[in-house]
Amino acid sequence: MAETKRSAAKSWLVALGYVIAAGVALATGRREGKRGGRSKEGSGGKGHHGRGPPVGGGHHRGHGETRGEEPGAMAARLAAMGDEEWYPAPMRKGDMTVAQLKRHDGSDLGIPILLAAKGRVYDVTRGRDFYGPGGAYANFAGIDCSRALAKMSLRREDLSGDVSDATEADLAVLDDWVRKFKDKYPSVGRLIDGDYNGPR
Repeated sequence: MAETKRSAAKSWLVALGYVIAAGVALATGRREGKRGGRSKEGSGGKGHHGRGPPVGGGHHRGHGETRGEEPGAMAARLAAMGDEEWYPAPMRKGDMTVAQLKRHDGSDLGIPILLAAKGRVYDVTRGRDFYGPGGAYANFAGIDCSRALAKMSLRREDLSGDVSDATEADLAVLDDWVRKFKDKYPSVGRLIDGDYNGPR
C-alpha cells in the first residue's frame, strides 16, 4: 500500500515538472516573438544606423524628446552636448533668398549650415568643424562668400559676393573652391537675390 502511494506521488511530481517546463517554454517564446516584432516594426527596412534614436524622426522619441518638438531640436541638444555624430536633416533642394540663407549661419545647431559661392548654395553641415561656430571658416556660413574665397581672405570686409575687382588668378582660386564644394557637399539651389557679380 505504502509502495503504491509513493509510486503515485512520484508520477504526480513528474507530470507537474512537465507542466512547469511547458509553461516556461511558452512564456519565453512569447517574449522572443514580441521582441522580434518590435525590431521589425521599428526598422521596416529603412531604419537608422548608428547610436541613439533618429534625428528629426517624426514618431520616434527618445532622450527627452517631447511631442510637438521642432525637427532638428533634438539634434541641436545632442550637438551642444558634444556628440559629433548628430546632424540635422539635410537641407531641401530649392532656390533661396539672402534673408533665408542668413538663418543658416551655424548659430542654430538644429538646422543645416549653408553657404553660397558664385551664387549657388551648398549644405556644408558635415563640415561644421570648419564652418560651424568656432571653425576656421565660420564667417563664411550664411552668406555668399565668393570674394573671401577668391581672395583667400578672412577679413570681414571681404565677406561678400562682390568680385568686381577680382583678378583672373583670384577667379581661378574661386573656381577651385567651388569644385571642392561640388565634390564634397550637396548643392541646395541658387541664391536668387545675392550680390555675386562674377562669371558663373
